[in-house]
Amino acid sequence: MSAGRTAPRVLRAGAVWLVRLVVTVLGVLTLLFFLLRLSGDPAAVLVGPGGSQEDIDRVRTELGLDLPLWTQYGTFLGDVARLDFGVSPHTGEPAISAVLARLPLTLQIVGATLALAVLIGVPLGMLAAARARHASARAVTAAASIAQAMPNFVLGLLLLLVFALWLGWLPSYGAESPLHAVLPTLTLAAFTVARVVRLVRAGLLEAIEQDFIRTVRAKGGGRLRALARHALPNAFPPVLAFLVVDSAYLLSSTVIVEQLYAYDGIGKQLVDAIFQRDYPIVQATVFVVAVLVVAVSAIGDVLGALVDPRVRREAAG
Repeated sequence: MSAGRTAPRVLRAGAVWLVRLVVTVLGVLTLLFFLLRLSGDPAAVLVGPGGSQEDIDRVRTELGLDLPLWTQYGTFLGDVARLDFGVSPHTGEPAISAVLARLPLTLQIVGATLALAVLIGVPLGMLAAARARHASARAVTAAASIAQAMPNFVLGLLLLLVFALWLGWLPSYGAESPLHAVLPTLTLAAFTVARVVRLVRAGLLEAIEQDFIRTVRAKGGGRLRALARHALPNAFPPVLAFLVVDSAYLLSSTVIVEQLYAYDGIGKQLVDAIFQRDYPIVQATVFVVAVLVVAVSAIGDVLGALVDPRVRREAAG
């Protein structure tokens, strides 16, 4: 494919991504704006149960909460455009700064989960396909089924009980060192690794029946080598698509896992902010997560085109 034809496609893809980002973030924040105001009077929450009506009226005026709702909404969108979500009433810190400070901890366990899914899930899926009738393959498939069916909080409690309380190998709560990320990562990774194992196995078993694999085997290629070199590239695009979608699921799952291990990422921060009615933190967290989900989706589209042999052949032609 010539460079003259590639440039317009790249520009179109970039424009589509930008529109998707704006629409997604705007839709999520709009819904959040109205839901937060339906949940109670923010001024009364900020003043506290011991405040007088005069204090509540003063705070409402300072924050512009006495203005018409659509005026508040317009002001809110203007603040979002400047990445100004306000200041946390509990810490006095700008909300976006507080969220971004916690974000690396959450990305650490999400990134480690995705890495484990590829480094462990793909080889085990190949093993399950290459030795489909062997006891080891059946054991891998059974373990994957159990891991997929087990809820995060149940697995997390079991891991906490065994590795933190009984064996004492790993810390049970906090985020002071990389060791504190091990149990949250294992809890998140169980479902993802299991799903990758099953996807790779299904894709390879389907590819085994294709003529090009039979040709490779007829020329003397081993079963495992034929699967790794020729079948896996065709079976991997669905796995990549799942990992992209699962990234959004993982970001939401951190809420449960981080609460369980008192791991100070944005998931725990969001739950604490909801209970404290810390609206600036809630809005900033939702904004950051929405941007991440759209960005990961766009990256997944690009990687999917790069790893899919059919797309590469079309581009070469």
